[in-house]
Amino acid sequence: MTRGRTTSLVVLGLLAAGCRSDGATAEGDPTTSDATGSSSAVDTSSTTASPSESTGSATTGEATTGEPEPFTVDAGSSRYAFVGEAVVLDGSASTGVAAYQWFLDDGSGQPDPSDEPVAMVTYDTPGRYRPVLSVYDAGGNKLTAQVTITVTHVPSHAPVHSTSIALEPDGDRFAVVSPDSDELAVFRHDGRGGFDLVEHRSVCDGPRTVAWGAGVLAVACPLPAVVYVGDPEVAAGVEVAMPRASRPFAVIVRDDELLVTLQGTGELARIAGLPDAPVVVDRIVAIPDARGAALLPDGRVAVSRWRSRDDVAEIAIVDPEAGTTTTATLAFDPKEASDTEAGGIPSYLDAVLVSPQADLVAVPSLQANFGQGEFLDGSPLVFDETLRGVVSYLAFDRGMPVESFEQRKHFDNRGLMSAGVFSSRGDFLFLADRGSRSVERIDVFTGGQAGALLDVGLAPQGLALLPDDRHLLVDAYLSREVVVYDVGDFSDLPQPIARLQIASREPLSSEQLLGKQLFNDSFDPRLARDGYIACAHCHLDGESDHRTWDFTDRGEGLRNTISLLGRGGEAYGPIHWSANFDEIQDFEQDIRNGFGGSGLMTDEDLQVGTRSQTLGDPKAGVSADLDALAAYVESLDAFLPSPLRDDTGAMSADALAGEVLFATLACGDCHAGPRLTDSVFESPAAPLLHDVGTITASSGQRLGGPLVGLDTPTLFELWNSPPYLHDGSAATVREVFAEHNAAQLHGATATLTTQELDQLVAYLLSLE
Repeated sequence: MTRGRTTSLVVLGLLAAGCRSDGATAEGDPTTSDATGSSSAVDTSSTTASPSESTGSATTGEATTGEPEPFTVDAGSSRYAFVGEAVVLDGSASTGVAAYQWFLDDGSGQPDPSDEPVAMVTYDTPGRYRPVLSVYDAGGNKLTAQVTITVTHVPSHAPVHSTSIALEPDGDRFAVVSPDSDELAVFRHDGRGGFDLVEHRSVCDGPRTVAWGAGVLAVACPLPAVVYVGDPEVAAGVEVAMPRASRPFAVIVRDDELLVTLQGTGELARIAGLPDAPVVVDRIVAIPDARGAALLPDGRVAVSRWRSRDDVAEIAIVDPEAGTTTTATLAFDPKEASDTEAGGIPSYLDAVLVSPQADLVAVPSLQANFGQGEFLDGSPLVFDETLRGVVSYLAFDRGMPVESFEQRKHFDNRGLMSAGVFSSRGDFLFLADRGSRSVERIDVFTGGQAGALLDVGLAPQGLALLPDDRHLLVDAYLSREVVVYDVGDFSDLPQPIARLQIASREPLSSEQLLGKQLFNDSFDPRLARDGYIACAHCHLDGESDHRTWDFTDRGEGLRNTISLLGRGGEAYGPIHWSANFDEIQDFEQDIRNGFGGSGLMTDEDLQVGTRSQTLGDPKAGVSADLDALAAYVESLDAFLPSPLRDDTGAMSADALAGEVLFATLACGDCHAGPRLTDSVFESPAAPLLHDVGTITASSGQRLGGPLVGLDTPTLFELWNSPPYLHDGSAATVREVFAEHNAAQLHGATATLTTQELDQLVAYLLSLE
């Protein structure tokens, strides 16, 4: 850092002090963060001293009106500068001053007071600098104030990442998806905090992400497996068909084409011919469970794997031109859990955020501490150690993103970090916490929290900053709103300045909407303690998190999470591997115990009869909120289609041969009927269970008693539910038979040839 001073006020006109390169002031940036992450303002306003407040007796100057001029200090406006750019420090707005003295924040500065209010400084490294101005009046009284100068490199990358809310390039509109009403809402802003609805546009079913650019509005819809490509100016568009069961999720614009992640097939698709004749021109193998997408500075694409492996989280780095893929990783965290941090693996990776300086990649997620439990390490899982929100950082090493593990940040009292956005200078990162209804502001220079937005709405799933860096758009889709905040000043907790309705109509019944809101929420203390755990944190989108948890302290054992999709609540029989629940309302027990919540039912109602037992007196009909939660879970009555079938829905020849083997081996004796399961209560509280030779010491108990067998799961959507078996001990379906069926209690598969086993597996993975 170099510094100097000038005696000429002419330099004031050189830099338009207090302005960024885009003309916006850097208001609100002089903030500091304390150990708890709360924000406090740094004093940059002018200060007036009375004689009793200064040292010695004050002598004030005389104004032309004859009134004494007050003695004040004003260090000027906080502002941005680039590395190597000369910054003028100007205290001339101070009054009643006889001498000025600037001190830079490394302790150096002007050796003696001067009658010159201006100094100049150049910063050689990025950071948030706070020079201090001391002023003296004629009597030797002294006042001080500081100003914040935020120094960054010149932005070299225009961030592009998948999101539920997208800004119009070089325009004044933005669009946000409405997944439940199958719409796209478009709004216009005036740049000063005014917003108007432009249109509600019908698009494809269940839209999840939107991109704006290359002359189109593009929307990805997973279950119809289409990408809507529309005209931004008129409500016209076409649906580009993607492969059956491919589940397109993320869509982004790259030059004159669209790039789309296909979650079902683990691919990245390219759509060319924009805007008039969009067509799929390529599909590149990316990564299983492909979810979010972002452009890297060199034109490659980062694609996140939504649900991580047990040992490592992964981000595919795809080169669309070469058609090649490499993999960046996030490490398993081995640390012991505490009330502020927990070990485990980052999972539910969606957003991938590249900084405007092209030197940092941020990946918000949930860290799942599945390595802890009474059986695994003697430490029972508790609500604040099971999972928590984290953000991981990667830096570029010879063009490849590499994690800086020591920078991974854990958020106290927060669950899944679901979305984010960098400020235009890259000095702040905003992150949405889906369950806790909050947005955290991170100071990128320090990695610390620098303020928060609280109770921003239900299930925030997307963030965007308007070009002024002041107006933050929060897509709180289960509140059906885009909530707008002015984030230019965190000296007081920012409050919403606008609430924009996303959906033109409410497509869900009032009970199902309430249930969906409760399912996704961890802010309500009835549901969870301190904001950590929501039902959706193990079953996001109703699916499985692909984790195996140690529930030994709950009277169970190692239990592999089961997807809720297609099962319609209790329609497929008892709930869980040990059939320890007979109604969705029994999750009141998990809410009160595992989640730490106070419960949706009153204590008095819970204690009536045997209602406090999971197989006791029915809980249904007692709590309207608990019934609403059940109504939502029961609405999840559709299985996902298998990507192992062809585009017509037909099974392969191997799968058809496997179907014959399935019948020959009498697999249908247990996986029976149209549900492909014999799961049932033979009498009240007496489920039909089977011992297929997979019960081990880690399997624990059933409701605190002996575990004599396991409930038969349906085979539908088997392709989307690894790992397998009740304890997750089989990584693949093939391993179920090849490595976990020595006693032949899970079918006489030892008689099968390698080819026949492959055929049986092909059939099982094709079931719909």
